[in-house]
Amino acid sequence: MPAGRAGARRRARAEPERVTGVVPSVAAARPGPRRIAAAELPPRVALLAPNGPAWIAARDAVTVAGEMLVPLNPRLAPPEIAELLARARPHRVLADPALADRLPTGVAWEPVDRVRPAREPLRHEIGATLLFTSGTTGRPKACVRGAACERARAEELIATYAIGPRDVHLVACPLSHSAPGIFLRAARAAGAETVVLPRFSAESFLAAVERHRATLFFLVPTQIERLLALPASVRDRYDLTSVRCAIVAGAPFPPARKRAAIDWLGHGRLWEFYGSTETGTVAVCRPEEHLERPGSVGRPPPDVQIRTIDGELYVRSPAVMDGYLEDEPAVVDGYVTVGDLGRIDGDGYVHLVDRKHDTIITGGVNVYPAEVERALAELPGVRGAVVCGIDDPDWGQIVAAVVCANGSEDELRAQLRARIAPYKIPKRIAFVDAEALPVGSSGKPLRRRARDWFARGARR
Repeated sequence: MPAGRAGARRRARAEPERVTGVVPSVAAARPGPRRIAAAELPPRVALLAPNGPAWIAARDAVTVAGEMLVPLNPRLAPPEIAELLARARPHRVLADPALADRLPTGVAWEPVDRVRPAREPLRHEIGATLLFTSGTTGRPKACVRGAACERARAEELIATYAIGPRDVHLVACPLSHSAPGIFLRAARAAGAETVVLPRFSAESFLAAVERHRATLFFLVPTQIERLLALPASVRDRYDLTSVRCAIVAGAPFPPARKRAAIDWLGHGRLWEFYGSTETGTVAVCRPEEHLERPGSVGRPPPDVQIRTIDGELYVRSPAVMDGYLEDEPAVVDGYVTVGDLGRIDGDGYVHLVDRKHDTIITGGVNVYPAEVERALAELPGVRGAVVCGIDDPDWGQIVAAVVCANGSEDELRAQLRARIAPYKIPKRIAFVDAEALPVGSSGKPLRRRARDWFARGARR
């Protein structure tokens, strides 16, 4: 499938601005995220489709209609999609025909490639989004992001990266994810040209940068690692001189790997930010700061306020979500946290210390261990399982499991494919007797002990 183009060379003239899909009770004062009932939301439209022009046209149609978009990750397994649809309760479902068999039986859907907006959206016309993400309890949480929140995020990106009509924005990450979707909004609002790749592969990505003279792109660290893994002779074939902002986020990016990326790309091009689906951008590390402040994720943008409470980072900004659908966010005095532990040094730089909760970030995608443990528990012959994340130079982290079960690694993985997305399936599995399973007296998983098991080189 060829790359799709959107917003090509839009003029930068001033245009009327409009905000659609606002959550009325929180848009005005925005006192801080809260629990939001479904009845407060605009009509929802679920979108299950891969990257491409049809995805963008569908989002435009939802925005123009004043509805709320519910993007669904095409890599999710059918049971996962069914759960999210049951919670979002969309009044319409748009799907790529090739993915329609993943929808629950009886769900009515419309082919996404037949959807067109009633009119061309205005450049600053930004709609509301309901985006599911991994939460602190293992159950995906639904982030309610009204149009005011979405627009604040786009404006922050435009200001931080000086995005304008001369830019060519290359999309190589799934638009159903938070950061790629908001970068698309920002680029189009700034009048930039956007080129959307259907999928990422390292050399094809470099060829696209050269062919389209891309000036900025967002990648997760795993994708940067894929590029660095190419032979230097292959990387050197492609002209990347058009690039001014190579932006990375979504998972830890060790200083040594940043240095390798800088040595390849050249100084002044690599940016990093730290944020979340709930908060938007929390801190930005500019190109000149990577080597001066190793280990830091940068400083907050002007409109972002951060505080620490018992070592936990809390954030307040216009870009913070409106709240969770039917879930209570962790809020103190209007500041919200997603459970990350960190510190702020004397110069205002943010340093992440650990993750309070056990979320695994593999290739820039969140995986909650409890989800994987539940899926394993459903398999015949599995008597117990503890899932954890272990460090990996390529993926950042990989999903690993210590299990008490019959069968082989391949057999377990084959059975899991029908239950959970491929990226959630453990890449490493250690088999133990029931007595050796790393659980406490109450049966609570002891993930640190599981990580230690793999650190000792556990094998069956």
